[in-house]
Amino acid sequence: MKYILQIFTGGWNEPNYTAEKILERLKMLIPRMDVEKVILGWYPDESLYRPIGEYLRENGIDMVLWLPVFSELQDRVPMKAAVDIWGRALTKTVEQQGENFAFSCPTEPCNLQAAVDVYEMFFSRAGFSGVFLDRVRTQSFVGGVEGVLSCGCDSCRRAYLRHGVDLEKIARAYDLEGDRFFDADSESLQRFLNAKQQILTESVSEICRAFKARDLKVGLDVFAPLMSPFVGQSLSLLAEEADFIKPMLYRRTFAPAGIGYEYGLIKQCAPNAVGYPDIVTDTAFLKKELDALRSLPCAVYPGIEINRREDIAPTDPEYVRESLRTLFDSGIEGAVLSWDVMLAPDAHFPFSDRETDDVRAL
Repeated sequence: MKYILQIFTGGWNEPNYTAEKILERLKMLIPRMDVEKVILGWYPDESLYRPIGEYLRENGIDMVLWLPVFSELQDRVPMKAAVDIWGRALTKTVEQQGENFAFSCPTEPCNLQAAVDVYEMFFSRAGFSGVFLDRVRTQSFVGGVEGVLSCGCDSCRRAYLRHGVDLEKIARAYDLEGDRFFDADSESLQRFLNAKQQILTESVSEICRAFKARDLKVGLDVFAPLMSPFVGQSLSLLAEEADFIKPMLYRRTFAPAGIGYEYGLIKQCAPNAVGYPDIVTDTAFLKKELDALRSLPCAVYPGIEINRREDIAPTDPEYVRESLRTLFDSGIEGAVLSWDVMLAPDAHFPFSDRETDDVRAL
């Protein structure tokens, strides 16, 4: 299998690691694995990345910038915040270790330009060969019902109307039906989510093309198929503009993007909605999610959380091996070892003392 390594170098204000520490880890891993790319970001210091990029180029490996899009950028460039379909500000957010999950409007022109502007200001001379766009979505149930029922600004209202959906009618439907608006077979919900996916795809496509015009490859961080429609992500449509996508198949993450975590929030936020049976995120579930990723028009590198954090990602070596073995058996060409290999114990990495590249031998 081919691997992409992911490293969170820190938020905007403080680095998590020095270049020397990152190179130390990469020089341990790269000789023992088939590494195709390394995703790094988004601490804004080009001098941090230059020596790493030089080492990676010498080894024929792409250095890709991890760059958020519709959240995280608000403090760097002007952006218009998202509002719910009633026009109210979104107030429920989550912050963790230098990241925040406060979302901006996905249709406002200045917001579509923001990621490109940040790249030009802070990263364009660092030697990246591609960008990995994170937060290419709307808020999830992490932001409550109103997080999913967003954005409802004037720009987005016009966009929904172009796709045959009147947000005033959607708001009235929710006011009338309450939790039952979110029934899995609700026509109103499906019309809203379908339009949301079309709208987000149009915006993300514009951003992707702007980076490709700068001769950069583009990867996208996306939700698992089970949850992606709620945040406006049609994986089949987004894959048409990307060079690769990374579906976050996080079965041991109890934080945003964790599959069980996000699915459980549906029942917390809309407890009377029907059509959401309990799930068990075992290997059978993982295989089903992988089946939904077949035949996409770009490379697919599922993300498996390899880092261990006792509070939100209590992974262990067997979980990592089980996940990668399932990917291997499914015919997936590679995986992203997520979301920070600097925090992963050595025993979690998919190599053995025999240096085999067949993960089934582990």
